[in-house]
Amino acid sequence: MSEIEELYEALEEAREADQVASACVIYEEILTLEDVENVLSTLLYATDLIDFGNFAQAEATLHRVSELCEDGEAKELLLFNFATLHEKRGEFVEAEKYYREAHEENTTRGELLVMAANMAFHRGEAAKAEYLVREALKYQCDCEEAYGNLGGYLASQRRFAEACAAFREVLKIDSENDHANEWIEDLEQVV
Repeated sequence: MSEIEELYEALEEAREADQVASACVIYEEILTLEDVENVLSTLLYATDLIDFGNFAQAEATLHRVSELCEDGEAKELLLFNFATLHEKRGEFVEAEKYYREAHEENTTRGELLVMAANMAFHRGEAAKAEYLVREALKYQCDCEEAYGNLGGYLASQRRFAEACAAFREVLKIDSENDHANEWIEDLEQVV
């Protein structure tokens, strides 16, 4: 096994063990040894940098490989990383934009629209968040989370009966969801 292969194996083990700092160090060593940029590994490295809170280096890494991410999985991960980076910085407009672009790259992942909806809601745009989460429900996503978020968005707009209905959808998925049960109990008092 070559030195590069050993490093990639160690990198995978560090990532699986959620040892973000170790993964970053290993990847930096790989960068010094490789002649060709491994795009997916570099994007995973950027993910680790974001998780580690090294936003400047993560952004520089993403920009370095952005031209190599023409389509498919690499472009989706690039856009997702930009979205996450902006979200962690509190830049919700940009985060929403990138989550939506990542969804356009892979429309099978409705959870990207759920994330975009959360960014809109953080900015006080409950109606936009409602629209985005309803769109997400048309795709493959965690419906329990999506309906729970929808219920919150509707309640914030004082549409209590609709919010109650959304939380009942959560209970169809998980009848023991305490959060949904509490919301329904509270909402029934104002409906």
